[in-house]
Amino acid sequence: MLALVLTLGVLQDFLLRRLDQNGLRLQGFYMEDKDSLDVVFLGASEVYSGFSSGLAYEKFGFTSYPYASQSITADGMLLGLKEILRTQKPQLIVVEINSFLYGSDENESNDAYIRKLVDNVPLTKNKIDYISDKVSPELQPEYYLPLIKYHDTWIDLPNSMMHAASKLQQDLRGRSILKGFRTTTQIFEPDEKPIDVKDDAETMKLNPVLEKKYRAFLSFCRDKKLNVLLLRMPHIVYKNTHNRARRCNRAAEIGKEYGYELVNLERGMTQADIDINSDFYNFDHLNVYGARKVTDHLGRLLTEKYGVRGRELTSEQKQHWDTTANYCQRLFRYCDFLIKNNEGIQVEENINTISKLEEYYR
Repeated sequence: MLALVLTLGVLQDFLLRRLDQNGLRLQGFYMEDKDSLDVVFLGASEVYSGFSSGLAYEKFGFTSYPYASQSITADGMLLGLKEILRTQKPQLIVVEINSFLYGSDENESNDAYIRKLVDNVPLTKNKIDYISDKVSPELQPEYYLPLIKYHDTWIDLPNSMMHAASKLQQDLRGRSILKGFRTTTQIFEPDEKPIDVKDDAETMKLNPVLEKKYRAFLSFCRDKKLNVLLLRMPHIVYKNTHNRARRCNRAAEIGKEYGYELVNLERGMTQADIDINSDFYNFDHLNVYGARKVTDHLGRLLTEKYGVRGRELTSEQKQHWDTTANYCQRLFRYCDFLIKNNEGIQVEENINTISKLEEYYR
């Protein structure tokens, strides 16, 4: 029985689970020393593809991490915030608000989006409360024992083995070396003329369900007296996404009601020197060139306007962060090589990427 339990535990941790870049990123967050991060970013894919913690540390001296999960729901944002506060006391929490801006609230019941986050949260009181409150009783056992849900993932064994090897590598290192940064070497070519929203202050009501969740999130922040900066990452706005930009303007107004400012880089791409013809890989996400520019812009903004200062690190922590900065520079050189050779691929913190950085980009 003991052997069976141990075997199932190993399988669930490494193979029979949804282990992907979201899982590795979140695992890496929990590996950070307690109360060691100056800034934590919270949000969805715009966050981990648009800001490099390693480059920010190298240039501006502060430590940071993206507590971010692909297509995170509005409910997941509050769970993520509570988890951040459980292990960290950052000077500033930067909240990318995309989850609250959809025209529909259907994402809130999307099992795949929910589980990308919840499956990778440790079994804490926050997770238990979330499952009890948000998950139907008949599905709750799958959230406590993911093996029930993912028992057939062995069918995709090559990918499972790659992710398992990446997790083992991260476990042995004891740190996330790229801090969950995921990028791409693809360059997006707009197929229609984008809408310039730089001077567009028109507002539109939020989806009622999402507005309620947004206000609950802001109330929690205010009640806890948290130092929060709301953020809208750059997006290319088209006719069919223009309403989302208008809802963002309304979200900024709501944020002010609770005492929080929103930095809207969707309307401020000029200040960040973002070029829509070279710095995106689709209309919603920056590529590696755009991420470098936004990291530089936000780094200056956080330090010069919002007073973020790098804390004093132990010699071990400094060595680790210096290594992270070095690997992030290697990653950008690697991506630049791929782009110049017309290789448009996703690059993330996995065993294949790390081995290339160690072998070719010292």
